[in-house]
Amino acid sequence: MLYLIFSSVFLIGLVYFLRNQIILNIYKLPLIRKSWQLPYMDAGSVQLKNDNKPVVVCCGDSITHGHIGYDWVGSLRKKDNSKVYINAGINADLTWNLNQRIDDILKHNPDYITILIGTNDVIGSQPVKLIQNYYIQTKGLPQIPTKDWFEEQIEIFIKTIKEKTSAKIAISTLPWLGERKDAPIINVIRKFNIVITNLALKYDLIILDFFKTLEKNIEKSNNTTDFDISIPYTTSEIRRLRGLRAVILYYVFGWSWNRIGEKYKLQFLCDHIHLNERGGQLMEEKVKKFLTT
Repeated sequence: MLYLIFSSVFLIGLVYFLRNQIILNIYKLPLIRKSWQLPYMDAGSVQLKNDNKPVVVCCGDSITHGHIGYDWVGSLRKKDNSKVYINAGINADLTWNLNQRIDDILKHNPDYITILIGTNDVIGSQPVKLIQNYYIQTKGLPQIPTKDWFEEQIEIFIKTIKEKTSAKIAISTLPWLGERKDAPIINVIRKFNIVITNLALKYDLIILDFFKTLEKNIEKSNNTTDFDISIPYTTSEIRRLRGLRAVILYYVFGWSWNRIGEKYKLQFLCDHIHLNERGGQLMEEKVKKFLTT
């Protein structure tokens, strides 16, 4: 009996210690590995033909990557063949990671650049050691994420693309994490968005206020439906399991991102982080307006 207890405790401890590797390997399973594969027309590998079409590079993390949640970049590409749309979004990237691959953006000499980055900086800045270690281990970070570090890195990125391209640049405020206005994480996002807004004004960038767009739509839906009782976002191991569950439901069982979000009573997100079809189409419309005005 004592041996069985000891073995069980040892096994649980081993799984806990190796949890990051276990979760990453689950994502490599054939049925769901597409969720972490590079997006179509990714910035690193695509070779452009000389067809004289304006080049749009969309920079960001998984919300731009579009394999976990709605692929708004791919949707724009399908609907508009007058431009070349390059996806420079990578799952789980922080702003520091985006700077490490900035040459993949510059080499395409873009005419338009969109920036939607910082959600993982927000999550990683929370004092949860498990999450901080996850980002440091899986994304190779040189330090624990903080708001100040985000501000430093996003300004470096903006200055570089301003100096080395002639692109028209739009930067988006960060979307919500969960859809509960009273959640503490929303105030954290607001502080990060102040940084984004101030830098946009400083460097004369177009501001896409996606946070405010979601806020208006969430408030509207809360006044007409029961989505105001959505399960709150939590910065914990649970949030990664919610993401994994969403991927399995989408790629294995064929659920829509909207339907997945409804499991948590979410209107515009599918797993408290990534956009469902409704939320993604709101972002798509903002970028489309930027590209056509």
